[in-house]
Formats: sequence, C-alpha cells, structure tokens
Amino acid sequence: MNVELTRTNTMLVLDSTSDLSPELRADPNIRVVPLLVHFGDESLRDWEEIHPEQFYPRLQETSKLPTTSQPSVGQFLQVYREARKDFERVYSIHISAGLSGTVGSANTAAEEVPGVVPIDSGSASVGLALLADRLLLMLDEGVEEEIFLDYIQGYSERVGFLFMVDTLEYLQKGGRIGRASRIAGSLLSVKPLLTMRQGEVDLYKKVRGERKALSAVQGYFLERTTPDKPVFLAMAHAAAPGKAEAMLEVLRETDRTLDVRVRGHLGSVIGTYVGPGAIGLFFIQE
Repeated sequence: MNVELTRTNTMLVLDSTSDLSPELRADPNIRVVPLLVHFGDESLRDWEEIHPEQFYPRLQETSKLPTTSQPSVGQFLQVYREARKDFERVYSIHISAGLSGTVGSANTAAEEVPGVVPIDSGSASVGLALLADRLLLMLDEGVEEEIFLDYIQGYSERVGFLFMVDTLEYLQKGGRIGRASRIAGSLLSVKPLLTMRQGEVDLYKKVRGERKALSAVQGYFLERTTPDKPVFLAMAHAAAPGKAEAMLEVLRETDRTLDVRVRGHLGSVIGTYVGPGAIGLFFIQE
C-alpha cells in the first residue's frame, strides 16, 4: 500500500554537513546528527560546538589541518528512536558515501529501528539543504511515498553542482579529492571548478582568474537550466561573502528566474576539505 507522507507522519534526519540555514535547522520535521571536527586532541561537534565564524580563523592559524569523523551508530540510534515516538516514517538522508562514512553508520543503526529509511544522497553541503527544502514542501502538500522516494533517489542526477575553490590543497590532504587528483599540484593561479560524479569530487573545468571562473559558472548554469520555469538555488561560502555575492550576480544576469532557497556558510566539516574562500552552488528545476 502506498502511504501518503505529510508533516504529521514523516521526519527528515540529516547530518551536519548539510550546512542548513537557521530556518531549516529549526524546522520541527528536521533533526540533525553532527559530525566531529578534531583539532589535535580536541573534538568539536560541527554546527553545535564550532561554527564557521570560529572555524575559519582557526583553520588559517593552525600548523596542522584538522580531521573529521562520522557520527557513531549510537548517535543515530538515539535520534531514530526519539523520532519514531512521534513519526511513522523517518527518512535519513546523508552526505555522499564517496566523501564520508556517515551513511554507513546510519545504515547500521536503521537495522535496529523499524520505519527508518537511510539514503546516500550522492550530494553534500547545501545540496542536502536544498533537497530538504524541496522535500518539506512536498510534505506540506502531502505526497505518495513512492513519489517522495523517487525524488530523493533521482536528486543527485538532476541537481546542478559546482564548487569554486582557491586551492586543492585541503581536499588533497584530507583524502577527499576523488577524480580531481589528476590536476592536483599543477594549478599555478588557476581556479579549479569542481563538481561531483557518482558521489565523488571531479573536475568540471580549470580556468585562469576569478572573472573567467564566474563566466564558466554562468555557462554551466545556462547549460543545465531553461528559461520557462524557476530555478531553485542554494549557495554557501567559506568566509567569502563577497565572492558568493559575485557568483549570485552572474546568475542574476541571465534570463533565468531564480528562487534562492538557501544562502549561508560552509560549515566546519566541509570547510576542512575545501578551505577558506570556497563557494558552493547547487540548483535544480522541477
């Protein structure tokens, strides 16, 4: 039997790499499980005990890069059991397994709690926040569970995704560089534009200078959208609000209708791998 999902019977569980806006984080149908950031022997819960305004200055001052770790199975079990007291269905949606073992912990915990569906989003950061935003709107209206699940499972193939980073150093040292490794160490004043393919970081294009990088972002955006319906968009930056505004401006110069759903900061876990100055852009048309 195909169940209708609503806000009354469905909860979303995300991890802290979703870099949620304050509004989404406060939503009664969302719970967030934090990852950990480690500075030496000090462990801090992402978005709870350390926020971007503390993290990026510390990242730039430290001689040894921080590390990160996924939530424990026990953390997920606690959240799932609490959620199931009030909700029939729990969709637990997480950062790509190619970037983190978080969904592995979620899968193990879900085996012990009926009604929980763990999902590898194939995405990261505000790409997850944008997905949560779209799913909450479905729950507002009521949606068949099959349609809801199909949307989630097809999201990573449909969402546009670019990261503009100042350097690949952080991804490389953190072991998250994926297919983009082929250009690491060869980037003198080149701006790498990164995307994701099959859940791993990959190179979209390398360009020289920020102006050309923004032009390439605009081209990518136009290739993947049409002018006949709105584009839902999420953006976040790593201590670089001016760069984020410049990127948004080149998108506004197009003939597309933008609906900016999420704007914010890249949190400490994502920031560990992309470094200061990075900008993340995600968008989707429906």
